[in-house]
Amino acid sequence: MSSILDDQLRLMALKQYGLIESIKTPDISEADLTLILKNTENETIEQLATEQLQHLNSQAIQNNLNLYHKFYDLNGMAAYRARTQSVNELKNRYKNASPDEKVKILDILYNAN
Repeated sequence: MSSILDDQLRLMALKQYGLIESIKTPDISEADLTLILKNTENETIEQLATEQLQHLNSQAIQNNLNLYHKFYDLNGMAAYRARTQSVNELKNRYKNASPDEKVKILDILYNAN
């Protein structure tokens, strides 16, 4: 119940600021973009939110690819945990990845063990 209220309050705040302005804000969260997509029928807003969501997903994928490669040759528990965390995040982001990103993710997933 509180989750629904939280979403409604966040959406009201986003609308008050302006959905397009909110989407263009560099620090908008993926959760806010998803909330906007669920609650709008305006094609322009949907397109902007989708593009921004794809951009954030691509950034996160690239960061996790870089992190995995940074710790690839290192030994120890911390390096193992960093690699495992990167692999898990890449698995979660796979479905929204571009075709090129999917190839890179699959390469890591098949060679992670």
